[in-house]
Amino acid sequence: MELGTIMTMLGMGAVLAACDCCPQDGAKALSQDKELRAVMDNFTQNEVPAATPLVEKREVELIRLVSLVTQQSGALLQEEVATALAQGLAPEEILEAIYQCAPYTGFPRTVDAVEIARSVFKAKNVKVDENRATVTAQSRLEAGADAQGTLFGQTFRDMAKNGKSGMPTINYFLASNCFGDYYTRKGLDLNTRELLTMAILVNLGTEPQLKAHIGANLKIRTADYVEQAIYNCLPYCGYPRTLNALRLFKEAVTEAEAANATAGAVNATVAKVAEQGRSVPGKDWSVFPVGKPNDAYAKYFVGKSYLDMISKEQVGVGNVTFEPTCRNNWHIHHAKKGGGQILIATAGRGYYQEWGKPAVELKPGDVVNIPAGVKHWHGAAPDSWFQHLAIEVPGEGGRNEWREPVSDEDYGKLK
Repeated sequence: MELGTIMTMLGMGAVLAACDCCPQDGAKALSQDKELRAVMDNFTQNEVPAATPLVEKREVELIRLVSLVTQQSGALLQEEVATALAQGLAPEEILEAIYQCAPYTGFPRTVDAVEIARSVFKAKNVKVDENRATVTAQSRLEAGADAQGTLFGQTFRDMAKNGKSGMPTINYFLASNCFGDYYTRKGLDLNTRELLTMAILVNLGTEPQLKAHIGANLKIRTADYVEQAIYNCLPYCGYPRTLNALRLFKEAVTEAEAANATAGAVNATVAKVAEQGRSVPGKDWSVFPVGKPNDAYAKYFVGKSYLDMISKEQVGVGNVTFEPTCRNNWHIHHAKKGGGQILIATAGRGYYQEWGKPAVELKPGDVVNIPAGVKHWHGAAPDSWFQHLAIEVPGEGGRNEWREPVSDEDYGKLK
C-alpha cells in the first residue's frame, strides 16, 4: 500500500476517533476543553442565529456543513452531520451539500467529508438514495451550460452551443464539470446550490469568484438575506475572510442597484412613450414610408417594428422602422460564400452593435457593412424612432440565425 494512502487512512481514523458522537449520541468534539466549547456553542448556536433570523434553518445547517468541509474540520463535521439528521435534513441533502464543495475545494477534502458523513449514516442505520445524477456524458455540457446561463446570463448557453471544440478548455470544464456534474444533481435545487457555493467561497476567501456568486445570489434573494447568510460563515472562516466577503457584498449590492436603476430608466422611457401613444411619425419624417407592422418577424424583436419591402428583385431591400426602444434580437447572417447585409440609416436615431464590441450610434446617412458570420443587433435609441434600409448582400446558401434578445440591462446602458 502506498504511503499517501496509509497516511490518508490514518488521518481519517484519527478524525473518526476524535468524535464518537455517532455511536454515542452524547459525546461531542472538544468535550475535554469545556471553556472553548462554551464560547463556540454560544457564538454558533445563540449569537449568530439571533443576528441572522432571515436565513432558513435548513440553509443555516447546510452552510455549516459546507463551511466545515471547506475548513477540513473532521471532528466538527461528523458532529454536524448528526445534528443535521436530527433537524430533519435528508441524507441526500447532506451528501449533495458536500458534493457541491468538490469543484471549489477539490476532491481530497470532499472525499474525506463524504466518508465522514457516510460513517454517521452507517452508525445511525440511515439509508441513502444513491441515484441522484441527472446527466449523461452526452448531456452534461448542455445541461451545465443551461444551469450556468440561468444564474449568470445567456452568454454561457451561447458559448456551449458549438460544443467542446468551440470553447476554451476552462470554459468547457466549468460548464460540463462544475455546473453539469454538480448543479444538475437531485437532492438540492439550483438556488440552494448557488447559496452554498457562495458560502464555500466565503470560507476559501477567493474574492473575484466570490463577488460574482454574491451577485448571482442577489438575483435570487434579498440583500439582507444574502448578507445574513455570509454572517453564518463567520464562526468557521474567521473575521478577516468575513470582512472581505462583506466588502465584496457591498460592492455587488451597489452594482446591482445601478443595474436595476438603468433597467428602471429603460422601463420608464418605454412607459412614457406608451403614454404618448407611440404615434407613428408623420410623412415629412422620412422619404420612405413607415410600412406595415412587421408581424412575421415580431418574435425576433423587442418592441414593435414596421416593414416595407422596397425591392424584391435583383437585390432585396427592406425599409425597417423601429419604434423607440425597439430592437431586433442578436442574429447572424450565414452564407457559404458572400452574403451579409448593409444598413443605411434614413431617419431618426438608432444603434448597431457587434458581439463583443461597443454599440455604435446611427443617424441618417450612416452606413454599416455587416459581413456574413458576424453576430449583431440593430434598432432604435430609447427616446427616438429609427429607420434604416436593410440591403441583402447576394451570397450562396444564405440564411439567418436568430439568437437571444438584447437584455434590458445591456440596452439600458445606451442613451
